[in-house]
Amino acid sequence: ASVIAIVLLTPAFNIKKIEVHGNSVLKDEQIIRSSGITKGVSIFGVSLREAKDNLKSMGYIESVKIKRSLPSTIRINVVEEVGVAYLKAKEGFVIITADGRCIDITDGTDGKNNVKTPDFPLIKGMKNVKYKEGNVITSENEIQLEALLNCLHEFSKYGYIFDIREIDMSDTTDIKFYYRTKDLCVTVGSPEKIGYKMECFGPILSEIGENPKGYINLERLTYRKAQEKEEKEE
Repeated sequence: ASVIAIVLLTPAFNIKKIEVHGNSVLKDEQIIRSSGITKGVSIFGVSLREAKDNLKSMGYIESVKIKRSLPSTIRINVVEEVGVAYLKAKEGFVIITADGRCIDITDGTDGKNNVKTPDFPLIKGMKNVKYKEGNVITSENEIQLEALLNCLHEFSKYGYIFDIREIDMSDTTDIKFYYRTKDLCVTVGSPEKIGYKMECFGPILSEIGENPKGYINLERLTYRKAQEKEEKEE
């Protein structure tokens, strides 16, 4: 007990440095502050489990490892989650991951009060969505929420999510998304067999060429070109 007391009270084992690795979205200061670890306290008096729990409750944190490096350094290694879509809210924008976890709530403004739209697909048509940073979004309409999560998972799995501009969830039997410049409207229909539908999407894209305009129906596996604008009557 005496030896332990001496070690805990020895200034040589007080935390002098806290290193953060693996982050690109979150700043070092944010992570250190949220961990609850502070300099000047004994390196052995810090609860690493509590610090991990604190960080996992943050947005953008998928996993975290914290190690003591004697005599006076704490190393925090994080793996950040990736946002894939966003919803509009009173506060601005709610950024979510492919599994529906809210990782950020932002007004989207920069230092000059200019609003910048997130570079993710906008989810439209969702009703009564509740969200809290660090938690999976919820909704009173469980069918609609489940359909959305299935779509996000499959769109991400097949690598199309970041080329999608909008996802329309207004009708879960007639789900649509708008691809790239929004000149291509893709009808998914119901989320049933969505994995198979997304498998078919790639070959259809290859056939119709780059920068397509028109309509793809993944239930019927058809493509229809956009109608040319009619000439104005003189």
